[in-house]
Amino acid sequence: TWSPSSSYSIALRVGATDVACFLYEPGWQGGRAVERTAERPSVPADLPLLEPVVPGAATADRKVADQEREPPQRVWRVVPRVKHPTAPAWVVGSLMHEALAAWRFPGDGFDAWAEARARTYGLTDPRQLSDAVARARRLLDRFRDYPLFTEMDQADRRLHEVPYSRVVDGRVESGVIDALYLREGAWTLVEFKTDKIENETALRSLLATEDYVPQVQRYVAAVERLVGQRPRAFLCLLNYRGGVRLAGVEEERAI
Repeated sequence: TWSPSSSYSIALRVGATDVACFLYEPGWQGGRAVERTAERPSVPADLPLLEPVVPGAATADRKVADQEREPPQRVWRVVPRVKHPTAPAWVVGSLMHEALAAWRFPGDGFDAWAEARARTYGLTDPRQLSDAVARARRLLDRFRDYPLFTEMDQADRRLHEVPYSRVVDGRVESGVIDALYLREGAWTLVEFKTDKIENETALRSLLATEDYVPQVQRYVAAVERLVGQRPRAFLCLLNYRGGVRLAGVEEERAI
């Protein structure tokens, strides 16, 4: 029979751990009912109180923001009117990052996989789908012919889409690192970019307007704290003048 002074115990199990759950009715206090009152309980004047907990503002990189975006970014399901429509650049970039995270390259079944993934971003027009797959395939083939691919492919350990969170000056910083690999005892961090870059002037303009370098520098600090070793760090530009360019961030140089 229910009463305002009742309490209940429920035995539960979470995995292999026994858990005891207790439920108390509003009037329960040490086994006896108490009258509810609108007055706040008095607090002894000499009782030390903690300051209110106010979380610091959180910062997150673009990948974290995109993952938490609600609703997710999608292409409007409208059939293009142009004769030769192209897929949005962000869709091609997303396909590239998914393929690199899975270490998946053109070959048996790639086109079907890439088309299916492009559809999840809202593409429906067959011409746009074909364009997205072709452009992603071209960028991946280009990277596979670059020396960095071999170094990463033969690494002792390779991690993709590495999430992290850390507190910096009272603020929670979150990010997702594209790739991190270990070879001969040294860690290397790689951030892939698919922006189309025509020349050095365009590259300098891009780095001046985008957060790419500070972003990688934040990743370096996070990895150093995680593994106890400062990694090499590179921006891998996959669409630089029809080729691949590797830009060293820490050394502020380009290869």
